[in-house]
Amino acid sequence: MWPRVLTTIVFLCGSVTLADELSIKEDPGFEVFRDQCMACHLQTGLGIEAMNAPSIAGLPRWYVTDQLRKFRSDQRGFHNADVAGKLMQANAIVLDERTIAFVGRHIENLPSSAERKTVATQEIVGSENLYKNHCSSCHNEEATGNRSLRAPPLTSQQDWYLLKQIENFQTGKRGHGEYVGMD
Repeated sequence: MWPRVLTTIVFLCGSVTLADELSIKEDPGFEVFRDQCMACHLQTGLGIEAMNAPSIAGLPRWYVTDQLRKFRSDQRGFHNADVAGKLMQANAIVLDERTIAFVGRHIENLPSSAERKTVATQEIVGSENLYKNHCSSCHNEEATGNRSLRAPPLTSQQDWYLLKQIENFQTGKRGHGEYVGMD
């Protein structure tokens, strides 16, 4: 009797594992993510600071797809000094609309990290007022983003990346385009 029970348990466990592997293999968004994104953003989507690869896990699909299209059409990553942007362009250029949609869905479904890595060791005096005066009109008071303005949520992003993007906007490494209030 025990050999039969043991055989059944092994079979069922193997079936569950196989089903999980098949669901990942059948997800075209995962395939694109694995081939184009994972080297810098990791399997978790939480990124690698040393590579200037931010956390993308849990970002809304509309934002991910917008940004990939901008990298693909030279609206982002156009500045010669934006090394990370140039790398993103090289990865995005090979994506068509269908693969962009698939990878956007995959990234949106990755769990974002509640424990953000930060560079600040203490709160910067006046930072709340700076945010209210310069950021909240697009990103909302709670930094949850605004789809109609194409402003992403900032709540799960690392501060080192946000600081880098502010610098990129200020130095012209990142274009303002439709970004209102960044001038």
